[in-house]
Amino acid sequence: MFEREGPLYIFKICLIGDGGVGKTCIARRLCFNTFDADTKLTIGIDFYTYDIPIIVRGKKNKARLSIWDFGGQEQFKKLFKYYINGANGIFLVFDLLKMETLIKLDWWYDHLIEYTLHDRPKILIGTKLDLFQKNKKHKVDELTIENFLDKHDEKDFLKTSSKENTNILHIFKEMTKKIMDSHELDYDKIL
Repeated sequence: MFEREGPLYIFKICLIGDGGVGKTCIARRLCFNTFDADTKLTIGIDFYTYDIPIIVRGKKNKARLSIWDFGGQEQFKKLFKYYINGANGIFLVFDLLKMETLIKLDWWYDHLIEYTLHDRPKILIGTKLDLFQKNKKHKVDELTIENFLDKHDEKDFLKTSSKENTNILHIFKEMTKKIMDSHELDYDKIL
């Protein structure tokens, strides 16, 4: 039983990256525990909400995640400034099988700097781990991922599979920790 009705904290978390990398699949797997291999590209922005149970001073509470899934196609990039405003945490998402989706994250990262959001907690997310493990060719190699992280002075990288539900809840728990730590918010643990 929760100590209070509503959430103790509310965080805006944005999923950014190229169209078709799996951002919507991540959000839907977390919020609805579903996976659809034929997910359509997001038109503009989709919104999701998920509550993460937390313990604060020995009492059970929750942090509400307001998840913003931004369409990665070129025509939506002009809306990015408005979409990203107020973000507490940012997932930089790419497809582990498509090198260009990692390279194109430079555009998104440059705009985070332009809008003075580069100091927000970020995690680099590689998607489609299930396909990556089966595919012998056309993979993004570890050195390229390390170079991206070094270039942008980032450290956190996790691989996910929405299809197999690998690391989906984990990445949101990790982001919640990063946000709470960056704001020095009080909590005992995230459940």
